[in-house]
Amino acid sequence: MQNQPTDPQNEPQNDFWDLGDDDLDLEEAKEFSQSKQQPIDSASARNTPAPPLEEILNDPDDEPAPSQKPEPAAPSEPTSTARRYRVKETKQEASPTNRNEKMIIGALLASLICLAAWGIYTYLDAAPNGVLVEYKEEFPIQGESITIESVETWWREPVREGDDPDVGVVIEARLIPCASIKISEEGSSNLQVSFRDGEDQLIGDILNLSVTNGKFEKNNSDEISVYATDGFNNPTTINPYVNQDIAPWTLAIVEGSEGADPIVKARIEANRKEK
Repeated sequence: MQNQPTDPQNEPQNDFWDLGDDDLDLEEAKEFSQSKQQPIDSASARNTPAPPLEEILNDPDDEPAPSQKPEPAAPSEPTSTARRYRVKETKQEASPTNRNEKMIIGALLASLICLAAWGIYTYLDAAPNGVLVEYKEEFPIQGESITIESVETWWREPVREGDDPDVGVVIEARLIPCASIKISEEGSSNLQVSFRDGEDQLIGDILNLSVTNGKFEKNNSDEISVYATDGFNNPTTINPYVNQDIAPWTLAIVEGSEGADPIVKARIEANRKEK
């Protein structure tokens, strides 16, 4: 019995399994598989109902067109309440002092005021009192029995040693006021000579000079030099004295009793001499 050729359509499976490795084309197999899936997908797409219109419009995957993108909202301005709160908080932070600091500042101001008042009081107390001193130095000056012809005044250092030292001058004195008094050659009386500071306070001792027939009994002359037993403890004090920062000192001459008014009141000039 002869073998007759079979129809290839009747034996597809035998032909497929008889293929060798070389007869299998992978690309064709992929195209064949995709061609089968496409009809199925299209059929399923026809059978699947369309989604609602709202879902299509609200699709989150859709990006809005550049012209349709919403513009960023401007930052909202703070409300008036918030602004007032910030202003109040700023004022509280800017407050420079608290109660304790105010008390300390008040105490310091009170101390400064007291110090200024004390300084003004001290200055006014040390300054000249402003009372006008009536000087009597228009020579010659006629007293009850004696006439004072002239008076000359100056300052000098006290003499501590030598043949004619100054007697009775205090150790602290470095400059003492001096005066030369000349009288007329007539009359007899007793003169009391004193030196006064700018406040009319007595400086040193009072000198008693007896006059007989117009002559001083101490030197038998119509002219005599006298000096104070006290003076400036600091010799540089003469500088403010020259500048009239210190009220002038005076020489007072009283004739007769001690309580009488002086007949001479001459200023001590700001001159320095040697003995």
